[in-house]
Amino acid sequence: MNDRLRQAPVGVIETTTDGRIVDVDERAATVIGTDPGTLAETDVRESFPRSASGTLREAFDGASATAVGGTSVTPTSFEEYYPEIDRWLAVDVQVEGDGTVLVYVRDRTERREAERTVHRLERRFERVREIDSLVVTVLRRVLGASNRAEVAETVCERLGGTDLYRFAWVGDRDFPNDQLRLLASAGGTTDLPEKIESSLDPDAALPAQRAIETGETQLVETIAEEERLPRNVRRAAFGHGLQSCLAVPLAYQGTVYGVVSVYSGREDGFGEQERVALETLGTVAGFAIRAIRQEDLLVADTVTEATVEVQDETVPFVRAAREADCRLSLDGAVPRGDGSVVCYLGGIESSESEGGREREGESESEGGREREGGGGSFETTLTESEAVSDVRWIRRQQDPLVEVTVVGETPVTALAAWGATVRSAEYTPESARLVAETPPEGDVRRLVEAVDATVAETDLAARRERSQNPEPAEAFRDTLDDRLTDRQRTVLRTAYLSEYFASPRGSTSAEVAATLDIAGSTMLHHLRRAERKLVAAFFEMERESTRGRDDETRSQ
Repeated sequence: MNDRLRQAPVGVIETTTDGRIVDVDERAATVIGTDPGTLAETDVRESFPRSASGTLREAFDGASATAVGGTSVTPTSFEEYYPEIDRWLAVDVQVEGDGTVLVYVRDRTERREAERTVHRLERRFERVREIDSLVVTVLRRVLGASNRAEVAETVCERLGGTDLYRFAWVGDRDFPNDQLRLLASAGGTTDLPEKIESSLDPDAALPAQRAIETGETQLVETIAEEERLPRNVRRAAFGHGLQSCLAVPLAYQGTVYGVVSVYSGREDGFGEQERVALETLGTVAGFAIRAIRQEDLLVADTVTEATVEVQDETVPFVRAAREADCRLSLDGAVPRGDGSVVCYLGGIESSESEGGREREGESESEGGREREGGGGSFETTLTESEAVSDVRWIRRQQDPLVEVTVVGETPVTALAAWGATVRSAEYTPESARLVAETPPEGDVRRLVEAVDATVAETDLAARRERSQNPEPAEAFRDTLDDRLTDRQRTVLRTAYLSEYFASPRGSTSAEVAATLDIAGSTMLHHLRRAERKLVAAFFEMERESTRGRDDETRSQ
């Protein structure tokens, strides 16, 4: 082998036309994992690592040879994987004019691995893109659903039986034993829904049941090896080619309303980004279910009024009532949208509210800034509670009123998360009594169970169906309520309960905004739009009333 070939940037093996190795450089020997001395005078077809295709052997066997310089070697170029050395090699076989055969060898393993990585990432990205698109489509339809069954059907129809997933089902949570009820299913399986439904009991080990109990997503990477699954479910799933499963709670603000279980035809079929996307779907579906419950409450002709008594001295307002030796009343409660509830408490004894000052003539920018003294053990008890994030006095004297933001697991937050409306509550040094409203078809057992999960003892003291046929004033309120957005309604109610409209002001605009955790400009924007709608609704009703009287006069 001449010096020009030895200096080439690739490995070179020189052979005769019958495949006998004449010479080999160090680079070629290193690439194929051997020593140059062991290759001399051997047959290249035997000494060169073997591949599955055997393209190099075919080149020297002359199976498809074209005569070149009187030889039977087939010039060729190819890339193949060689398992003996675990490498991808690029091989070029060339025949020189004097009949010498040169085999050029290059290691292509790193480049092939890089290409495979890029391809794998491209496929993963494409799958994530398809999943995101699918989830967005489902979210749009879920938010327009009119009842829980429609939410379940929408989720199943769009997830089950697609190219991404082969089967999906949605279960509804049944209190108080957390048993599931299959609401809807979709996918190319005929017997699996029946097998799942027969296994829906509190002692079953279905991933969906564990998702209900823990409130966390449950993943089964290999269904065939998951021995905790009921045998009939495991066999039916495996028989339909289902390899992995993901169970996602349908939950919002700590309350689990149900679960969606999605099955894939691949082992490890749910990547991290895929799980995040499906968990987002679970949160939005939970929000939609809660919103449906609240809408049902608003439009229902009758509501179910439930009175719940709580025996637990650790409830923040019960402890505060004990420290102040008084009976507290809940004048209003406003869910803030992030799981917390802003509560307005009255009934505080005057001795607990001394030390403040009346703010007659005080400007809005000054209102609420000076609050020296007062509150005593009552205020300290509230501020030291982990379930309370903020305490603010609105009035300290003459019928004291305090604003308390509750963030932890308490009866009030549990009721708000369940979608009930807390109408009133009373807190004594030993217990609490709360009155809440739910839609007529609402399950009061579930409501009581939700409260009971936060305290030591809960009793349903009373339950009754109450008519909501609006009187004239209520009709006006309902008409206005239809015009307001959720944000405008929340801002307007919070401002009212905070005595923002009182003179002197009980709260400044900055304080109301801080209570709602929004910017002051945003608060004023929503408040002014709500005020405009309130005034417009009033004058429109007045105009309609005047027109009616005029028509009556003309008819006489």
